[in-house]
Amino acid sequence: MTTHSTRRHRARLVTMTSLVATAALALAACGGDSGGSGGSDDIVVGAMVAMTGPNSSEGQTNINGQLARFNQVNEEGGIDGHEIVLEIGDDQLDPAKAPGVARQLVESDEVLAILGAGSADSYAVLPYLAQKKVLAIPGGGATSLITESPTSYRQVIPGYDLLAAASVRYAVEELGAERVAIAYTPDAVGEPTRDGAEAMLAQYDLEPVAEVEFSATATNASSQAAKLKAADADFVVLIHTPAVSTVMIKAAEQIGFKPTWLSAFPLAQTAVPEIMGNVLDGRIFFSTHKPMPDSEDAADFKKYCDQIDGCDYTNGTTMTGYLAADAFVEAVTAAVEANDGEVPSPEQVLAATDGLSIDTPVNKGITWTSDQFTGATQAQMMGLKNGVYSSVEDFQPLPDLG
Repeated sequence: MTTHSTRRHRARLVTMTSLVATAALALAACGGDSGGSGGSDDIVVGAMVAMTGPNSSEGQTNINGQLARFNQVNEEGGIDGHEIVLEIGDDQLDPAKAPGVARQLVESDEVLAILGAGSADSYAVLPYLAQKKVLAIPGGGATSLITESPTSYRQVIPGYDLLAAASVRYAVEELGAERVAIAYTPDAVGEPTRDGAEAMLAQYDLEPVAEVEFSATATNASSQAAKLKAADADFVVLIHTPAVSTVMIKAAEQIGFKPTWLSAFPLAQTAVPEIMGNVLDGRIFFSTHKPMPDSEDAADFKKYCDQIDGCDYTNGTTMTGYLAADAFVEAVTAAVEANDGEVPSPEQVLAATDGLSIDTPVNKGITWTSDQFTGATQAQMMGLKNGVYSSVEDFQPLPDLG
């Protein structure tokens, strides 16, 4: 394989494990042969993730989820006999590297779609993918930034505004919340979180008792936590990754401020009890569009994840990769059918998403049209107890924020 500055790998997924993927990526960087290639009858899909750098563990975890779904499809005979082949492009979750990776996947590897990118790198390649009419299903980034028209992005993740609203609804209706504050970051995660929480509180004739902004790169949030405590908030809405959110939560704990935290799936990770111990037991709740990993709906996900070396089915990022892959399978199946059983073009795959309804065990209530690109319309609520996440409220339609 030719050496590239951005590592990549092509493999037939029926024989691929995460260990093989990592080894092959290292081999590709040295100019070795990965040992796999797709044929003209293959369905080639790209993944744009961080396989090296500070976010590499999340990238490999996302890939494991994608592999689990694609291995399942290939084991069952492929899509109308066409095997799925994955190309992995390493953008290190860096917006500066993302355009080059996207061009490589689209123009050199001729992928039918790109999966897995986050908010920042997705936004960096949005115009290019729209111009090329290549479907993109991000692994994160439930934000209007990447669904502004024209776009080829299609979401499986609900907007953070809706997830925040669902958490507020649960807190008010089930937990009797009245004094609710909002802690948010000034970015594509935090600002929709703030807006959704405000809108949902307004439906109950409530206003936030405090709104506190803090930086996603902050290492200390003691002054912001003090403001939340001074507002006498009983509940605090906070949605971000564990690394970002626990800075605020730790600061609150250090000053004896112990509210109930209202969050969403990005924070529902095993890293939270690992970082915080059991101090949040019974005091943190999450809205999520994902099924519980041990549920009947996730049985196939768990089965095929267990067949991949290092695949942790309890990790939320693993399931995120699986959900994106599952949505791609639905889209490309429709495109193959419309193309009389032949491998479609990227443009045909994108066209197949217009009017596509997805209602699988793991992706519930998604409908894409030419001007509606957002994700799941249902979410459940989870809570943390003894370091274990469990469902506290079954799937319900997400709130209507008008």
